[in-house]
Amino acid sequence: MSEPLFNLEQFSNEKTKIILTGFMGTGKTTVGKLLAENLGYRFIDTDELIESRNNRSISDIFQELGEEVFRNMERAIVREIAELDSVVISTGGRLMLDPENVNALSLNSRVLCLVATPDEILDRVIDDTSHKRPLLAVPNPKERIVELLQERNNEYLQFPQIVTDEKKPADIARGLVEFVHTNPKSLVIEHPQKNYEFVVGAGLLPFIRQLTGAEGEIVIITDEAVKALYGPSCASIGHIIEIPSGRQHKSLATVQLVYDQLLEKGFDRTGNIIALGGSVVGDIAGFVAATYMRGVNFIQCPTSLISMVDTSVGGKTSIDLPQGKNIIGVYKQPIKVIADVATLQTLHQSDFASGMAEVIKHGLVAESNLLEQVEQGHWAKNWDRSPSYIGELQRLVAQAIQVKINIVQADPFEQGQRSILNLGHTFAYAIEQVSNNAYRHGEAVSMGLVAATTMSVRLGFCDISLKKRLEVILKSVNLPTRVPSNLKPDALLQSMQRDKKKQAGQLRFILISRIGHAFVSDGVSEEVILDTISAVSE
Repeated sequence: MSEPLFNLEQFSNEKTKIILTGFMGTGKTTVGKLLAENLGYRFIDTDELIESRNNRSISDIFQELGEEVFRNMERAIVREIAELDSVVISTGGRLMLDPENVNALSLNSRVLCLVATPDEILDRVIDDTSHKRPLLAVPNPKERIVELLQERNNEYLQFPQIVTDEKKPADIARGLVEFVHTNPKSLVIEHPQKNYEFVVGAGLLPFIRQLTGAEGEIVIITDEAVKALYGPSCASIGHIIEIPSGRQHKSLATVQLVYDQLLEKGFDRTGNIIALGGSVVGDIAGFVAATYMRGVNFIQCPTSLISMVDTSVGGKTSIDLPQGKNIIGVYKQPIKVIADVATLQTLHQSDFASGMAEVIKHGLVAESNLLEQVEQGHWAKNWDRSPSYIGELQRLVAQAIQVKINIVQADPFEQGQRSILNLGHTFAYAIEQVSNNAYRHGEAVSMGLVAATTMSVRLGFCDISLKKRLEVILKSVNLPTRVPSNLKPDALLQSMQRDKKKQAGQLRFILISRIGHAFVSDGVSEEVILDTISAVSE
């Protein structure tokens, strides 16, 4: 095994900065002092530092000099503390919403955003007589808190979030110590053309440029939803090209749109394309990187669970046609993959569950304890916003990624073994097409996994206990285990006949005998296919 291509020492808890950001009254100063004490670090409160340097309160600075003067004071303080090590820094509520400040503090910093409900915040700031809050000097402070939180929500979401409601500051600080000691995991993917590295951790997005080590111009391709969340923190990294959100835009028309903007910008072969988003963004950006001027460097920054554990590894990129999914494609290996699990906190619960279908699939095809991790965890909710959960999620994602890495390394050009990663997918693609994409990909995969294990049982390859266990696991993460009755077996079979994995006119199914032992079967009769679909239908 090769050594990692990038040294993650800068992200260890040695000689680093811990930055606590978030709205006023979320506990940044109280928790920060306790965290610094636990780590043996120096503590700095930027507001207190500004007050002491100017011999006047923040309220007086706002009133006498104005907010813009105060923001410039913040920027000056940031330039000063950016060079410090082994410190915990509590920032003003807007300090880390300024891209200039984020960029200055990116090196050797772990940024955490503390959050609380408006009621909790109001109670705390009213009880805090040591600070006057100029932004709350209004007739209805709670209404103002709600308004400001709504304005800042998307910007705060670019950082890992820690809920402080109904929690003792000492308990929060102890949990954050665990987070600080949970360092990013570096996995090396060996490929005949060139090895590349997969880095998985929390709070990595501000470090994209350092992590990639990319030289030359950077263009970030993302969709409108992800740009709204992470565009402000990534604007200093490179030019952003926004594409429409949704699977329906995974088309040649969108690819042409990107080509046009690259050409207009004068982007050449020395540049780097970063895919920031889910699987659709990854496919479009990868296809563009593979074909624009015969190929430019490509970097994956997946922001959904399904793209982290599945589509960002292996180099497959594809575009849909009206006749079917992934009809046009090319292999394009990234030079690096950076998975920031903190981005998963912004996923809708159904999208997180969809990604869990691929995690569970990896647990079925690999001889590992991944399936046990899913069973023992609390994954029905995608983000409980506690420091310990961040570590658990990072470990789960890293192990699921390792499963795919092992299989892709053994079969980099999809000559044989790699096909087991399609367990359940022949059924899933048919479900998606017949339903006109009414179900998320992971939901369709979940139904497909049940169908594949049911077929394996009916053909005598698999014990029924595995099928029952699988259904319990899928239900535990809120995934469907039955094909809707309106999707008729005949229609699903007809859709399968257009599956691109057919060989010599025969459908190919991935079946399973036991955990870690999936295999290809291409001799399944239409009668067995129809009976299997009927057996798993509602």
